[in-house]
Amino acid sequence: MSNRKIFGFILILLGVFFLLNATGVIDVNIFFKGWWTLFLIVPALVSMSKQGVTTGNLILLVIGGLLLLREYDVDFEGYLLPGVLIVLGIGLFLKR
Repeated sequence: MSNRKIFGFILILLGVFFLLNATGVIDVNIFFKGWWTLFLIVPALVSMSKQGVTTGNLILLVIGGLLLLREYDVDFEGYLLPGVLIVLGIGLFLKR
């Protein structure tokens, strides 16, 4: 199945869910606290699946994850610098 057909199918499903929500048949709420962080997390995961783990997609994934945790009031301030250093080190270690 082509990417175009998959994307079309996803759009149809979203439209049906929004229509059912608007008519009161079901109560659908796809937006959760921090949903916008998926714009960082999903591309990072897709990149990892296609290109393998690179420093760039690993950093993007960590930033997206940290921002998502921040939305849920998880205090990660003390862990940010060590986490970034570890991610950079892993990225350099795995780089070919």
